Amino acid sequence: MSLLNLQDVEMADAFRADGKIYVVVAVVSIVVLGLIAYLFSIDRKVSKLEKEIKK
Repeated sequence: MSLLNLQDVEMADAFRADGKIYVVVAVVSIVVLGLIAYLFSIDRKVSKLEKEIKK
């Protein structure tokens, strides 16, 4: 294994040991949910504009 891979594993182990892995998972989940909500919002706005153009 290369040194970089070894450091990644050690960092992940440290996060798990400190309980910070849950914070990382929570933050990533919030970011993903925010992006999904933003995409749905944009989709509704585009659909509304498409309907207005067809009129």
